[in-house]
Amino acid sequence: MEPGKVFNARTLSSEDVSMRGQGQCFTLIKSGTYAEGMTATEIHLTGNASPKGSTGCDTLIFVRSGSASLEIIGSDIDNSVKVSAGSAVHIKSGESFFWAHGNDLVALEVTIPDTTGPYARKQAKEVTTFKRSIVQGDSLKGDATGDRQFEVLFDTTSGSSGATMFIGFIPPSGAPAHYHLYDEICHIVRGTGEFKVGDEIQPLSEGSTFAVVPRLLHSVINNTTEDLWILGIFRPEGSPAAAYYPDGKPAPGYSELN
Repeated sequence: MEPGKVFNARTLSSEDVSMRGQGQCFTLIKSGTYAEGMTATEIHLTGNASPKGSTGCDTLIFVRSGSASLEIIGSDIDNSVKVSAGSAVHIKSGESFFWAHGNDLVALEVTIPDTTGPYARKQAKEVTTFKRSIVQGDSLKGDATGDRQFEVLFDTTSGSSGATMFIGFIPPSGAPAHYHLYDEICHIVRGTGEFKVGDEIQPLSEGSTFAVVPRLLHSVINNTTEDLWILGIFRPEGSPAAAYYPDGKPAPGYSELN
């Protein structure tokens, strides 16, 4: 990973672009020198993609636009899922999957290391239920940093023991400088804005992706008149409201007692 740097499929070098059947795959976030690191790949597809294994990791998927059928191999639990914009899908470690009948599909695939590694073992939490797919907009929103709200897609209540996936809704002006105690990958779903780390300000647009490591002070600025939608996947699993201001005080909406 390169924490604090914004990546976009449109500007990646050719070495980070590959084909999976008819699907064009853009490697946005690599694990790099981090052990048990998360990764993020964006796939663009019209047609069918070759199978991809989810060995040694869970894979959390979010569909930004288009539609397809997601076929899961190695499971008898909801092994064929029709997806469209706003769909989120959980592929469990040990399963494989492939995209079929893609129609202008754009989706993000994020890998979460499973409990074969010591870090993931220590961070994993117990789950009692498993949901294969969820649609954004079906759950209640909560409050986070500043005037920001969020909607949780996957966490322990839906079968994700190692990570949380959510959509954050950032109003005009955006979130002030803050930090987290978790690792996070962020992906812009809708809108434009800016991402600030220190004195560096990078533009954000639909598809922009960046990684944030624990205690990295950062802010997302929405300089438009519409909400900025941001997809976040972080580990260990927890509350998207778990943020701190530079002085160490918890951000409004978050209590360390929760």
